[in-house]
Amino acid sequence: MHGASVAEVKRGYTYHGETDTYYCLVCGESFEEGIIYNVNDRLMEAHKAVERHIGAVHGSMLDVLLELDKKTTGLTDLQKQLIGLFASGKTDAETLELTGGGSASTIRNHRFALKERAKQAKLFLAIIELMDGGLDQAARAVPVRRNTVIADERYALTPEEYKALLDKYLPQGLEGPLNGLPRKEKRRIALLRHIATVFKKGRKYKEAEVDELLLRFLPEDHETLRHQMVDYGFLLREESGNGYRLNI
Repeated sequence: MHGASVAEVKRGYTYHGETDTYYCLVCGESFEEGIIYNVNDRLMEAHKAVERHIGAVHGSMLDVLLELDKKTTGLTDLQKQLIGLFASGKTDAETLELTGGGSASTIRNHRFALKERAKQAKLFLAIIELMDGGLDQAARAVPVRRNTVIADERYALTPEEYKALLDKYLPQGLEGPLNGLPRKEKRRIALLRHIATVFKKGRKYKEAEVDELLLRFLPEDHETLRHQMVDYGFLLREESGNGYRLNI
């Protein structure tokens, strides 16, 4: 989500005029203007398709953002829980009951503290934008997955770079196979991001099922591919070792 405005983060997608394409900020899925998309037997233009994609695949952007870790958001687990309850319209009494402990005044204090922090964040954002005012914002990058270990602007690709990468390493089509894995971490992460799109959110996969999906991309070394999907945070392996889930 690096490089996106606050408004873009809230709606979950960004638009790149140079490619006439909308990009989902959560998973990087792209929707090109001029193409009609079939979404659940309904034909939609790109901007409608990306909105429907976000709602169907990722749900509420607030929930997506609240799932980010403390290092990313600066929010404690309690603060994230409170924000979710406040957003759902719960009263202070209901919030107190669901969080357990404290008093009504404690909940009011938490609400006040969050609003004060929002004021500070607006000023901080204005300061940073002024600091970066002289930078060229034209080459905005394709978003990297938010859950990769090293998901920051150093590992982002422009839309042109991303398309060229897929064309090079998936010459037979986006379904695979790969003709190898790039040595550069930046490019490898982008390919892993694409591969992760074959997994469904919320579903638990057995290791054999994961391997079956990855075989189409790297049949001669799918185990290495599985390990890298886990190492870079695209797949979450359960502590028991009995299952995997898409880490989005």
